[in-house]
Amino acid sequence: MWYSVNDTLAINLLTYNFLPSWWRGNYGLTFGKKIVFDPDYRVELHRFMTRTVNERFPGLHIGSKDAPAQVVLPDFGNAITAAAAGCEVMYSEDNYPWNQHLPMEKVSSLRVPSDLRNVFPYSEISQQVAYLNRKLGTDSPVIWNSRGVLNDAALIGGPAFLEEFGADTPNARHLLAYSNGMLTTVIRANHDLFHYQDMVMLTNCTIMMVSPSTYEKRLRHYDLAVEQLVTSQDQRLGIHHCGSFEKYAHIYQKIPDLLWLEIGWGSDFRLALDLFPQTFVQYILSAVFVSTATRMEVRQKITEILEIARGAWHRFRMTMPDVDAGTPDENLYEIYDVCKKAR
Repeated sequence: MWYSVNDTLAINLLTYNFLPSWWRGNYGLTFGKKIVFDPDYRVELHRFMTRTVNERFPGLHIGSKDAPAQVVLPDFGNAITAAAAGCEVMYSEDNYPWNQHLPMEKVSSLRVPSDLRNVFPYSEISQQVAYLNRKLGTDSPVIWNSRGVLNDAALIGGPAFLEEFGADTPNARHLLAYSNGMLTTVIRANHDLFHYQDMVMLTNCTIMMVSPSTYEKRLRHYDLAVEQLVTSQDQRLGIHHCGSFEKYAHIYQKIPDLLWLEIGWGSDFRLALDLFPQTFVQYILSAVFVSTATRMEVRQKITEILEIARGAWHRFRMTMPDVDAGTPDENLYEIYDVCKKAR
């Protein structure tokens, strides 16, 4: 679950995400199929988690001690498009859902459905939201996850797809077209059917697996088309690029009007701030660093980051994803304390 810091004294907006393994290791919580397919269980688990982080980290200003029951959508995570393509989904008790790969000989038969409301897992999400709205007397909208073209193609086809992508086979091109079709169908459905008006996030985690020139020649046109679609709906585009950023920076500059840019640990975020002066830049903190560093090392690193970003704090953010079991609580406090004291 993601928790945003609710404290205006912290100059930078911080978000913390505690992995299922953190909850499993610290509180024995069970995820698996139950949290995805049992909406009543998920709502109560969400309430428990929201109260627990508030009680455990009172100084972080996250969560809530009086968490009400609310509509919480089932989370198929990275496996959502793969599940729709027919991939088998695994539901770990201490992890997010993940999928087996589809044999490449089945890829050529993939077609983008005309109405995702009749397709699992989108139908499951819609049905659960309708059920919870009836039960809780609310009117929460359905929102389906938007993804990324190469991300989903790699998740569906796995290593076999990556090999065929390198050879630029018709099968690989078909899978990319399918992933793009699913992405644009989801974006349109969220806007037209569910009246979603906020930012659309494009997930480009796997772009770092290909060279900048390959991305520019064979993949960027998909992202440009997504930006045009989003703009035509009076929305703004964000890009999640969790790898090293600077090699791809000049290519991303050719995608106009980015509202949000999320970049990976070790990236030159000052370069991103300078090259994208109208864009919010979010820097992903390393979960490994935060879990293994001393509190002093965390303090020094976060201080260094803020100094580098000085002058652009109003559009610079940090996020602490993937907090795993064993991460010292005091290191999470240190991130917050440095931001709060920064001047």
